[in-house]
Amino acid sequence: MICSRLTNRYWGQGVVYSTVDKIIEVAESQVRAGGYNAFSFREIAKQVGIKSASIHYHFATKADLGVALAHRYTARFEQQLDRLAENSAQPSDRLEGYIALFVEALTVDKKMCLCGILAAESDVLPEALQRAVKVFFEVNVAWLQDALFADQPQARAQAQAFLILASLEGALLMSKTMQTHAPLQQVSKLLQQDCWQ
Repeated sequence: MICSRLTNRYWGQGVVYSTVDKIIEVAESQVRAGGYNAFSFREIAKQVGIKSASIHYHFATKADLGVALAHRYTARFEQQLDRLAENSAQPSDRLEGYIALFVEALTVDKKMCLCGILAAESDVLPEALQRAVKVFFEVNVAWLQDALFADQPQARAQAQAFLILASLEGALLMSKTMQTHAPLQQVSKLLQQDCWQ
């Protein structure tokens, strides 16, 4: 079971981080850069400045830490989606803001979507982590349906949501692999032009 204790504060850029926060931050960075197998308790402990046993105190297994990563990433993404819905009345503006979340991952973070990279590895992930990653996609599809296509029949709205999410995740993967922003830029442009045709 994931332990929720927050101990030992870290300071960085005026923000206070708990040990758990710092562990998750480092682990997320490693997973987004190289996938589930790219992170280890030993490497995280080294970067955080603690012993590996200290990580086990908070997360009994690597799977537990992976689930915590997926839950936090999904929760943060959902907060962004809520803000988009609140601040943008028009579906086209919401789509533009949604696309911007993926563009930011590429241009600012210079990393893959956490749940996107985990989804590519889903066959070899622990079952609990597979479920946590699935939630990310369910949340996104539901939001896209409601925020962009609420006036369309459910089957079409769902298909459109699948198209948008799959296109952006795929374009992000291609952009990283091909080392150019072009796939994500061009897919984004097409989505904005053709979504309601």
